[in-house]
Amino acid sequence: MAYFIATVTNWSDQRDSAYRIAPADSGSRQILLNPNRISDLKEADDSTIQVPKSIFKFFDNHLDRREKWSTIKANIAVSSIITAADTPFASQMITLNIHRDNNPNKATVATTMPVACIAYADDYNPLPDTHCWIVYYNAAFKRREVLADLTIEQLEDIAETGTTSTTTTTDR
Repeated sequence: MAYFIATVTNWSDQRDSAYRIAPADSGSRQILLNPNRISDLKEADDSTIQVPKSIFKFFDNHLDRREKWSTIKANIAVSSIITAADTPFASQMITLNIHRDNNPNKATVATTMPVACIAYADDYNPLPDTHCWIVYYNAAFKRREVLADLTIEQLEDIAETGTTSTTTTTDR
């Protein structure tokens, strides 16, 4: 499965959905998602907007049955999500440069993790053109949020091809 980038317009859950798509985001946010955490994928019923829309359940932590799902509405075609899910990763492991203490002024540490453990990433930070937040799980309920020295587009490229030298096309 490959990751995909979507314009998320609504992310609701029982935990912290008020902070996922904030008013400062102008109603949407670009987020890289891992399709191995999706269930109940369908076209969103919204005829007022002329872009493909989908709605699905998303599990941040798919490793623990106690995890509650979120409902995500995004501006991306269902077929694009299925294509991402059917596209293999370049490798089962990925090495990323993660900033110490999540501080962009500190050195990075090369950190290797399984690509399947990454739940999502977004560029909501002071340096969106060069950095992204990555949320991943080491094991059930061992959530980690780290600041990586790459964009969500570069993360998608590395997972799909092993390099950032490709150009990514997404439904944004």
